[in-house]
This record gives sequence, structure tokens and C-alpha cells, in this order.
Amino acid sequence: MKTRKLFRDERGIAFPMAMIVMAILTALMAALAVLSTSEPQIASNQAASAQARALAESGLERALWALTQGETNPGASGVIVLGAGYALPSPVPSPYDGSTFVAVSAAGGFKVTVAAGSQTNEKVVTAVGFVPNATTPTAIKKLTAVVTRIKWIDPVCALCAGGENPGGTTTEVQVGGNASVNATTSSQGSGGNSVPAGAYCSGVTPTAAVASNGTVNTNGTPNLYEPPGGTETQGSTSFPSGMLLSDSDMATLKALAKSKGTYYQGSQTWTSPPADGIIFVDTTDGSVLSSTTPSGNIPTVDIHGNWSSTWSGWLIVAGSIQLSGQIRLSGLVYAQNDVSLNGTGNGAIQGAIISTNRVDSASSTIDSNDLGNAPLVYNCPNVRSGGGQLSQNWFVKPGTYRETSGQ
Repeated sequence: MKTRKLFRDERGIAFPMAMIVMAILTALMAALAVLSTSEPQIASNQAASAQARALAESGLERALWALTQGETNPGASGVIVLGAGYALPSPVPSPYDGSTFVAVSAAGGFKVTVAAGSQTNEKVVTAVGFVPNATTPTAIKKLTAVVTRIKWIDPVCALCAGGENPGGTTTEVQVGGNASVNATTSSQGSGGNSVPAGAYCSGVTPTAAVASNGTVNTNGTPNLYEPPGGTETQGSTSFPSGMLLSDSDMATLKALAKSKGTYYQGSQTWTSPPADGIIFVDTTDGSVLSSTTPSGNIPTVDIHGNWSSTWSGWLIVAGSIQLSGQIRLSGLVYAQNDVSLNGTGNGAIQGAIISTNRVDSASSTIDSNDLGNAPLVYNCPNVRSGGGQLSQNWFVKPGTYRETSGQ
């Protein structure tokens, strides 16, 4: 009986239980103490990382500023002045060669490198942000982006046809009726037959009112006014590559149009002016137009009506364009296939029309049935700026901004 009672005696158990609880509490307090001391360091690291990213973005913005100002104000300090065909100077000037730390504030600064891109009007910018400096940094962030600008298209004619002809084909342009094409900087005609003056860009003079890779045929009594030293019509013309949009250029314009809600797929019909700016009409399935594209995927844009206001911008179509009625356009009309311009009434197109005939060799036509019209007037500044609607600044090409590792 005494042995059984000995094992049932619980006197003294409180002490070991208290020791166990104290050990657990001590461990928890130690963990909390460690956490409380590391939390400020974690917060500090996060803040430094955010600062480094902001500093890297400052480097990217600095490069965009330098490229833009290099064109608009080449005499300014700290800009990048590009050569012919958007070529970077060699060597690239500091600080855009990646060798110079540019302090932004006491928080830190950046290094930035500007290099050539895959296209002439593209540059690759690498910007690295450092906190507080590049010698003993506590935080580093690296960004890369392709930067671009809307290519300046300097047309050598008011109506230009060809440039992407399928093998073994030629381009034919028909100019008929009493169509008017003015490639001069003076108004032409008088009274009801007056034609507004055109405008040239510095260093750019057109060679003809109407030009084609193949032939230009006229019938009726068209009014064609040739530029100084040029001709009314010009066949067998070799267009400069800078006048044509590459697939990369088309992709950039497509992305810009999508961002502005002016991107369309398949055939379209407009009887009144659409939204100003860049309008991109793509193939039905969004694929790049080629000689193998099914005819059902090739869009045709039909623009007609009696417009009282002027649309300004770039109309880019991965297909064909039909223009008729009394329409008013200021800027660039660009079709990767054919263009037909008929009976524009009292409207006018002030800029240029380019049809590249990428898919077939069907004729581009211009024909007016109304007297006293100025359907097409060469205006290079309007083409470059889209009638004042397109920015000439350099910008980050959509989809190319990346945060990467390393320095």
C-alpha cells in the first residue's frame, strides 16, 4: 500500500512545469527581440531597393531626354547628337557610355549606357541605379529598355507606289480625270481651280509629284505640278529604305495604336473623321502581311463621305485603302498594298500617300471627277508630325522594359 501511494504523490510537479513554461517564454522573447532588431534592417533594405530602382529609371529618362534634345536642340549641353540614319556618335559621349556615375542626390545616382538597336531608329538603354554610390553600394537595380521614336518618313513624291513588290512583278500607277497633285511650295491654278501650296522639310526635296517603282500612266487632263528640278511623274523609281516602314516599325505603331484605342483588325468603313493620331488597321488575324496571307485576311479600308473637318495623323493599313468623297486628311496615308483615290470633291489630302504593294502589283490610282479640287498636296512637315498629332520625342518601345540582375 505504501508503494502504490508513493507513485501517486504529485507534490513538487509545479516546479518543473514552471521551468518548462519559462524556457518557452524565454525562447519566444528571444525570437521577438531578434525580429525587432532585424525588422528595421529589412525595411531599410526595401527602401534602398526602391530608391535604386527610381535612380535607374532616372538614368533611362536622362537617355530619352538626351536623344530627344539632340535632335531638337543639338547645341545644348549633355545631349546625344545622332548622325545620318540615327547613327550614334563614336565613341558615345559620357555619361552615356556607362563609365560615369551621375549623382542625383545624397541618396545615390546612376550609370547609363546607350547602344545601337536592331533597327536604325532604335537604341538599347541600360541604366543601373546605386544607393548611395557606385563604389560601396548598399542597393543596386539594373533596367534595360529599347527606346525608339516614330520614324521620320521623308517621301520623295506626293503619291509614291511600290517598294515592296513581289518578285517578278511591277507597280503601275494610273493618274486620270482632272486629278490635282501639287508637289511645290506655291499655290497653283486660280479661281475655282486653285491648289493649296505644299511644304518641304529641311534638306528634303521631292523628285516628282507622282512616282512608281514601275510605270506612271496618265489620261484625261490631270493637273500635276512638279517640284523644282523634278518631274510631274517618275517611273522606275528606287525609293529610299527610310521612306518605308519595316515590320519592326509596324509592330511599334501597332502597339501605340493599341494603347490609344485606335487599333482595328479586318476591313473598315468610315464616313466621318475618326480619332486623330495613329490609326492602325491590321490583318484579320493580326499576322504580318505577306505574299502568302490569305486574301480573306487582307483588310480594305473604305473612307468616304462629306467631311466638314480635317482628320490629322497617320493611317497605317496592312492592306489596301480606298478614298473617295469630300474627305480632308492631314498627315500620312500608308498602305502595304494598294491605294485608290477617286472624286475627293472639295476635300484635300495635305501630306503624302504611300502604297508599297507588298502583296500584289495591282494599280494605285488617283482620279477626280470634280472641278476645282486639290485632292493631294505634298507636305513633308505634316507627314513627319501627323498633322501635328504625333510626338517627335524618343520613348520606351512597348513591351521592352525589363528589370535585370547584375551591374
